[in-house]
Amino acid sequence: MRNENRQRIGLALCVIAFILVGLILVQPEAKTAPPPYASGSARPDGVKGLYTWMKEEGAPVKGWKKEWRFLPKSEGYALIVIEPDSIEDYESEEIQSWVEVGNDLLLLSSSPYLWDWFEVGQLDDRTASDEAAVPIRVPAESEAEEGTFTGVIDTEYRLQLTPAMEPLLEDSQGIIAGRLQQGEGSITLLLAPEWARNDQILDESHFELLAPLLQTEARAILFDDYHHGVTERPGIAAVYPAWLLAGALQLGIGLLLWLWLKAVRFGPAYTPRAWTVRRGDETVLAAAGWYERRRLAREAIHHQSRYIRSMLREKWKLPIEASDRQTFAAAKLRWKDEDAERLVSLLQSLSEAERASVYSMKQLVKDSRNADDMIRKLENE
Repeated sequence: MRNENRQRIGLALCVIAFILVGLILVQPEAKTAPPPYASGSARPDGVKGLYTWMKEEGAPVKGWKKEWRFLPKSEGYALIVIEPDSIEDYESEEIQSWVEVGNDLLLLSSSPYLWDWFEVGQLDDRTASDEAAVPIRVPAESEAEEGTFTGVIDTEYRLQLTPAMEPLLEDSQGIIAGRLQQGEGSITLLLAPEWARNDQILDESHFELLAPLLQTEARAILFDDYHHGVTERPGIAAVYPAWLLAGALQLGIGLLLWLWLKAVRFGPAYTPRAWTVRRGDETVLAAAGWYERRRLAREAIHHQSRYIRSMLREKWKLPIEASDRQTFAAAKLRWKDEDAERLVSLLQSLSEAERASVYSMKQLVKDSRNADDMIRKLENE
C-alpha cells in the first residue's frame, strides 16, 4: 500500500514538473513594437503601405531578412534599403560587388555620408522652417510646371553634381536624389526616407515623387529588413513550434526519470575479478598445457597465423592468401615502416615454423608473444 502511495505521489510530482517546465518554455513573449521602416510594420513609422501597394501592382516584392552576403548571386534583382542601421565597411563592399554584377540598389537615407559612392555637401543656413513643404523639381520632367511637386526635406545634406551622377530630384538648395552606374547595375540615393513612411507617403507629392524611383524590371524587389533587426531564426527552433519542442523536452525528462525509477545503470561494464583471476587464467593455462603435452606447437602457431590473417582481411580487406609484398604494402599505408616490417617478419616466422621439422618450446613462446602484440595492435585499429 505504501509503495502505491509513493508511486502516485511521484507521478503527481512529475506531472506538476512537466506543467511548470511547459509554462516556462512556452510562456508568451510580450509583443514589442516593430522597428521603424520595416516592410511588415503597419505603424506610422513603418513602410507596409508602400510594400502592399507594390505587391498589389504586381511587383515581385518580398522582405529580405538575411545578411547581404546571402543575396542572390545572379543579376536582375533590386534591393530597397530605407534608413538602415549600423552599416559596416565590409557590407558596403559586399553590396557594391553585388550591384556591379547587374543588380540595382535603391537607398533612402538622410545620412548620405555613410556611403562613399556619392559626393555630399552640408547646408550652412538650414533652419527649422526648412522642414516645411518645398517645391521639388524633376530634371527629366521638362514639361512640369513650377510648383507641381512639393515635399518635406528633413535633412541638412545635398548631393554634389558630378559627371558620373544623374540628378533625379532637386529643390532650391540642391540635389536630393541621384543615380550612379556601378558596373552592370546602378545605385540610386534619395535623401528623404520619411517619404516612404505610412504616415507621410500620401502627404504633399511624396508618393508621386517616390513611385518613379521604384519602377524597375527586376525579377525580384527585396525590402531590406535585416538592418532593422528583423531576422530569420535559423535552426530547429524555426521549423518546429514551441509547444512541440516543449513536449519533446518533457518526454525526454520523463524518460530519464523512468530509467532512474527502474534503477537502470549507466557506465562501463567491469569484468568480475574472479573470472579474470581464476577462470580466465586457468582456462588459458589449461589450453597451453594441453598443447604442450600433446606436442601441438605447430597447430597453435597455425591458429595464430590464421587469426592474424583473418584480422587483416577484416580490418584492411586483405585476402588471407596475400603475399608478403602485398601485406607489407598494405601495412605501410597505415603504420610506420618498422611496424610494417615487424608484421611481415612475424608472418614469415610463423610460416617457417609450420614447415620446420623441429620447433622448440622456447621459439613457440617467443613467436606467441610477438603474435599477441600484433593481435592487440590490430584490435586497436
